[in-house]
Amino acid sequence: MNKSSLHSWGVEELLAKYPGIRLLPSVDENLKIAGTLEFSAQARGRQLVSDRYEVSILVAKFYPRTLPVVRETGKRVPKGFHKMSGGELCLGSPTRLRLLLTESSSLLSFVERCLIPYLYGFSLVEKGGTLPFGELAHGAKGLREDLADLIGFSDDRVLGRFVKLLSLKKRHANKLLCPCGSGLRVGRCHNRKLNMLRGKLGRRWFA
Repeated sequence: MNKSSLHSWGVEELLAKYPGIRLLPSVDENLKIAGTLEFSAQARGRQLVSDRYEVSILVAKFYPRTLPVVRETGKRVPKGFHKMSGGELCLGSPTRLRLLLTESSSLLSFVERCLIPYLYGFSLVEKGGTLPFGELAHGAKGLREDLADLIGFSDDRVLGRFVKLLSLKKRHANKLLCPCGSGLRVGRCHNRKLNMLRGKLGRRWFA
């Protein structure tokens, strides 16, 4: 891992704020961070939680185009609690996580906006509470639920048409009829929202 990536990803900032985690030696271009992540967090209307977890974070050289792979290595989080088949933590929908990374690609931001909320939620559940930020279904259903929330339409056929528009070039998509049923072209209807999502994530993501 070269020094420019370490600097641009804000690795020193992350390690300084959370001294329990450390940078591990790597023989390839991937970044490996592991150790004890100690934090305090509180969602609105929920209790303050101070906790610690053993974690490992693998950051590929193509970050932030690819999402970090995070595992809880202390065997505290059970398999049934929002984990992928390989044991990595399911921190949220890929679309939502990538949108967060377009706002800030620093690893400190990723840890505080994606990883710690997941761990905070599990700490609450472990104490008999409920998840503070809602919960998506697993698999394709969860992806559809998240896209429906982002776009503002839950009907699968309408949602599919919006996703198709997001995979097209702006100039082409804006000439087509808006799926919302307004009778207007996209360019005179939902173009701002679609242009924002397409601009941040790219057409290939939705294709």
